Formats: sequence, structure tokens, C-alpha cells
Amino acid sequence: MHGGKIQGLNLQSYLFFGSANRLYQHVKAVLARHHECRYLIFDFKLVTGIDSSAAFSFAQIKRAAQDRGITLVLVHLPAAAEKALRSSEFISPEVLVIPELDHALEWCENELITQHKGRAQEDANLRDWFTQILGNADDANELIRRCERIEVEAGQTVVSAGEAANSMHFILDGRVGVMVAADNGGTTRVRSLGRYTTIGEMGLVSQTPRSATIQAEVASVLYALSTQQFEAIKREHPALGQKLLTYFVSVMAERLTFANRMIAVLRR
Repeated sequence: MHGGKIQGLNLQSYLFFGSANRLYQHVKAVLARHHECRYLIFDFKLVTGIDSSAAFSFAQIKRAAQDRGITLVLVHLPAAAEKALRSSEFISPEVLVIPELDHALEWCENELITQHKGRAQEDANLRDWFTQILGNADDANELIRRCERIEVEAGQTVVSAGEAANSMHFILDGRVGVMVAADNGGTTRVRSLGRYTTIGEMGLVSQTPRSATIQAEVASVLYALSTQQFEAIKREHPALGQKLLTYFVSVMAERLTFANRMIAVLRR
């Protein structure tokens, strides 16, 4: 269904530890074959009951799905089965219970359509930004091809101070905080950076350890350019590599100006 983004599983008979474990193994095999899967629909129409010992396998299924960013959808769930799954905390806000299969499929399809529209707009925004930085669409497309898209949640650490600087990040959406070590042994935020800004370009150019910890303040979308890809650009597309270096220097100059202003304020 939808190129494998929606996968349906029909369950039947009485579910106990053995059958639930077989289900878990089957789910793992499905996910291994369909890396693009985003929704797993479990149809309980033919299930006659669930033993409490099956809860462990369902918990494993839930963890495997969450690790891959997959939403679980349960349909035709009998009251007794729902009670058993809720008592084991398998059913939680991130697991959907929808009465009918047709409605579940419609919901998943609408979510995919919405996400597709969102990604199309995101791609356009990224291409426009990179075109503005680099001067033409061809260079922008080449840079996009070299970057890895990363989603981070609020509070998640993007990079840590002292780590090897093996990448830099373009912030397409969201906001991150720049954290440095404080005298009390903790950290303090010295600056926030939002959309259409970059982090880590100095480490990428100088190949020195990271000087600060970067933490997402809200859910954010970043595009990472690794050291290996940056070196490949300089080797294979020297004109593009020079444009990136020029951009990084301008960013670092702006950051130095900001730091000097902060020092001047603190000395007053």
C-alpha cells in the first residue's frame, strides 16, 4: 500500500506468548523489507482473546516501531483485548485505536498526503535558501544532494562540546541554543539560532573540536554536511567549495562581531 508506507497485519485466534512472539518476528521481517514503512495497521477482527503473557511481545513491537518513527494503528479491537493492552500500557497516546479498517486507511492516507505537501514545501524552502547563498540552482541542488536531513526534538543535543567536528548543520526550521561551560560546572546559553542559520562551520573548516554544545530549544529540522562530503565537494566541485568557504567566512565574521558586542556590554 502506498509504496509500502502503510502495512497491514491481520491477526487471528487467541494471542498468547508464543503467537505474540511470532507476530513480533513477523513485524521485524516486514520492517526489514519495507524501510519506507510509516504506519502499521493491526486488524484484530478475528482475535478471540489476548493472554497477559503476550504483553511483552507487544511492547517489543511498540519499541521497534517507535525506533523507526512508525505509527501503530489498531482496528476492530474487542473490548477485552483493548482492556488487556491498556493495562499493559501498550495502548498510549501515540498508538491509535480506530474502529473500522476503511477509516484507518483513510486516516493514514490523509497523513501521508499532508506530510508529502509539507516535505515538498520544505524542499522548496531549502532550495531557495541554498540558491540565495550560492547564487544558482545547480549549486543548490548539489549541496542538497550532499546533505543529510535530521529531525531533532526539543531538548535534544545536536552536538556536544569537545567532540570531533565531523559535520556542520544548516537550520531549516526550528531553533537551537548555543551552550558553553559555566563556572559552577553546568552550562549556560550564550545565544539562540533560528531558521536559515548555520552551526558548526568553524569546526568543519578548521577541523578543531567543537567549542560549544548545541541543543534544540524546539523541534527542529537540520541538514548536516559531513566533513567527508565537504571534502568531496572541494575536490569534485571546486567552484562550489569556494562559494561555501566564502559563506562560512561571512558567517564566522558575523559571529565574531556579535561576540565583541557581547563582551563590550559585559564590561560596562
